Amino acid sequence: MIRKHYKLIIFLLVIFVIFLIYKENHNHYFNYTSLGDGYALGINSYSEIDYGYSDYIKDELLTDKRLKLYTKDFSKKDQSIEHLYESITTNEKITIDSMEINLKQTLRESNLITMTIGLNDLIYHIAITPEMSEYHLNKIIEEINNNLNKLIKEIKKYYPKTIYIIGYPDIPIENIYIKEGINKLNELYQNRKGIVYISTTDIISDSDFLNPNNIYPSKEGYKKIADKVLQKLDKN
Repeated sequence: MIRKHYKLIIFLLVIFVIFLIYKENHNHYFNYTSLGDGYALGINSYSEIDYGYSDYIKDELLTDKRLKLYTKDFSKKDQSIEHLYESITTNEKITIDSMEINLKQTLRESNLITMTIGLNDLIYHIAITPEMSEYHLNKIIEEINNNLNKLIKEIKKYYPKTIYIIGYPDIPIENIYIKEGINKLNELYQNRKGIVYISTTDIISDSDFLNPNNIYPSKEGYKKIADKVLQKLDKN
C-alpha cells in the first residue's frame, strides 16, 4: 500500500515538472497581429510603407525569443473603422510567403493585437462637411464612436483577450477641427472594457514629423510608440 502511494507521489511530481517546463516554454510566446490604418502599417513621413511601431515590437519579441507569428498585412494606409469591420465580416484573405491566411483565423490564433484606427474616418468626414463647427465635429465623433463599438464587438467574437489600442499624437497640422478631433478621438479609446489604451501625446513631438504636409511620424517616432507599448506589455 505504501509502495502504491509512493508511486503515485512520484507520478504526480513528474507531471508537475512537465507542466512547469511546458509553461516556461510556451506561456510567453506571441502570435502578434497589428490592425488598423497607416500608423499600424508603418507609413512614414513621406507616405511610404516603412518600419512602424509594430515592426519594432516584433523585433523586441524576436530578441526575447517570444514571437511565433507576426503580421501587419491586414492594415492599410487608408483604412477606416468601417473598412476594417467589413474585412472581418467578409473574412478577408491575404497571401504571405505563398500561404493564404484569412482574418478570422488570424484573430482566433492571435494572443497579442495592437490597433490604431479612426483618424481616416475623422479626416474624411471633416473634409466632406461644407461648414464645419463644434456641433458638426461632435456629430462626427459620435458616429465614429458607434462604429468603433461595432468593430470592437466584432473583433471580440474571435479574439476575447485584451486589445492594445494606440492613440494618435498631436499632429502638427493647422486645421483646428482635426487637432481637436484627434483629442476627442483619443478620449473614445479610454476606459473601455477589454481595451488597454496607450497615449502617444506625451512622447511624440513636432520634431518626429519630418514632413509638415504629412500626418505620419518618422521611424524614431514609431520607435518611441513601440517602447511605450512594450513597457505596458511588461507590466501586464
